[in-house]
Amino acid sequence: MNNRIINIVIFVVAILACCVAIAFSFFSFDSDKKDSYIQVQEVKAQTPQMVTDFETATVQTLPNVIEKYQKETAERSEKQKDVQMEKDILYTYLQDLKNLDENSFETYKANFPQRSAALFAKSQNKQKYVDGFNKVQSFKDLDKYIEEVNADYAQIKQDYLVERNYIKSANALINKAVAIDGNASESKKASEMESFQTDLKSFGKSARLQNFFIVLTYILGIGALVLMLFFLLANMITNFKTSYKILVGLLFLVVTFFIGYLVGTPTLSPSAIKAGMTGSGYKMVNAACFTVYVCLFVAVASIIVTLIMNAVKNRN
Repeated sequence: MNNRIINIVIFVVAILACCVAIAFSFFSFDSDKKDSYIQVQEVKAQTPQMVTDFETATVQTLPNVIEKYQKETAERSEKQKDVQMEKDILYTYLQDLKNLDENSFETYKANFPQRSAALFAKSQNKQKYVDGFNKVQSFKDLDKYIEEVNADYAQIKQDYLVERNYIKSANALINKAVAIDGNASESKKASEMESFQTDLKSFGKSARLQNFFIVLTYILGIGALVLMLFFLLANMITNFKTSYKILVGLLFLVVTFFIGYLVGTPTLSPSAIKAGMTGSGYKMVNAACFTVYVCLFVAVASIIVTLIMNAVKNRN
């Protein structure tokens, strides 16, 4: 396989990736409105109708829209209190279990009926956790049960954080509308209303543009990966003795992906929430993006190093 062809292909992919990054930075929304953009996207991920209603509202209908979503958000806030209580109960239960040792396990198990009655008094899943612990016959079986409870806690915590962020963003959006409606001057109210709706529409365009660049980045990343695998396999066939280099390259990809998964955040973005992704699934996406970025960086760096080395050799 001609190394020049490989270098040209890698160079083209790297240049395309750089163009995507530059274009995204150039066409991205105003950085001063970043928080507002994120808030609107979080609201749109769960309640797109709210954003639409504020976009199409008039000065006259704005009070009705505000009242509608103030009531809806207040109801969700009340339900959120129950989720928070369940989360706190489960956290306390986990601490109980994690603090047990071989000496204290039997005592805790003997006193569990009284402890569970107090701990799960306001829990919606009391019987589930009582039955689950009763099935733990010895201390050596406790770790497996803790893993099950911890998985439940992680999911409840994730749901709680997602809902908390939504309520916070929804209230921020509603409060902006309240501030506009509270203007005594009708002309100022109309002017601020127009500016508010312009921002909402521009945020929608920015989100679509962002999704376009994300999809394009995925395409470039997948293309780079396919080309890399193709050249690796071709090189393995033609130069079998040097195949160990290919294995090193594959190991590098695996290690890079693993590092990306470890450092990736499980906190879902608005688009991930809308897509119905889980925390672990989102970490996989983060790992994939991290791997693509590292590979592109290595490709660009290798091209630059190769050009410098060739220039030095030619000069000598």
